[in-house]
Amino acid sequence: MNLTVNASKRYNVSIENGLSKFLDVVAPHISGQKIAIITDENVNALYDSVLPFPLEKKVFKYVVKPGEDSKCGKTYLEILNKMAEDGFSRNDAVVTLGGGVVGDLGAFVASTYMRGIKLIAVPTTLLSMVDSSVGGKTAINLNKGKNLCGTFYQPDAVYINVDFLNTLPEREIKCGKGEVVKYSFLVKSEEKPDLSGDVKELIYDCLRIKAKIVEEDESESGARKLLNLGHTVGHAIEKLSHFTLSHGECVAEGLYYALNVSKKRFGIKDETINIAKRRLQNAGFEEVERYSVEDLISVIKSDKKVKENSVDFVFVDENLIAKVEKIGVEELGELMKR
Repeated sequence: MNLTVNASKRYNVSIENGLSKFLDVVAPHISGQKIAIITDENVNALYDSVLPFPLEKKVFKYVVKPGEDSKCGKTYLEILNKMAEDGFSRNDAVVTLGGGVVGDLGAFVASTYMRGIKLIAVPTTLLSMVDSSVGGKTAINLNKGKNLCGTFYQPDAVYINVDFLNTLPEREIKCGKGEVVKYSFLVKSEEKPDLSGDVKELIYDCLRIKAKIVEEDESESGARKLLNLGHTVGHAIEKLSHFTLSHGECVAEGLYYALNVSKKRFGIKDETINIAKRRLQNAGFEEVERYSVEDLISVIKSDKKVKENSVDFVFVDENLIAKVEKIGVEELGELMKR
């Protein structure tokens, strides 16, 4: 299955089982002689030298520790310095092989090394396949919060091998489902991704929705803000957990908060909200309260989306479709209280 994203850079997303089309997809974007594979220790142990690059290319591998702690300035600069020492030029390419952390970090490297070199994304988790591999967001974390340093930089190609999912633990699959459920609130009922359907079609449907939004608003000044549904509170939960909770789990919990505050703000009926909550329950997510509203709001105040103590928060309307409205952070905190 193939999808074209018509952003500032036009690129294709290829979805298949196996790697039979890998060279056809990737080779046109590798004009230089060197390829930098950025991956983590877990993925490297499973897929060392699995990608079939042209024999004449020289492949360098930069392996980071798994987990959110690798999305930091220290690791980022270490990779840049190693690439410079290894003689990478503007004609060479970066390939990210891994989940969301590797994708964000590696894409930030590609976007800033010599002011930008070729980037090929090869996501290996469900979350990165259905969401973060497409759209051009790159980032590392700062002490104050998640993704506070980054760029918008579209890849040159995205290659999704669905077979990579066979090696994932159930928790990682569940993590991806948190983002999939989010997409069900962005479109009308007949366009919603089917969690029980074929995984290739599920990935395609999510990326089709995301591509349409990114094409309309690449730099997140309007419609793309809808993709932050569940993320304002979700990122706060992530930070408070010291990233022991997965991103998808936190987004799902953030969705519960979004539904509850939407109910209060717009007077949505209980039965309507309960329909939405069943989507989360059917995906394996229960409603929990891990942290106090005061602690969550304290972290939200450091969110990059907060301006003058207000945030563009993604609610849902009475039709369970996402909508963005500005709200004061303190008012949001009041709505979050039970």
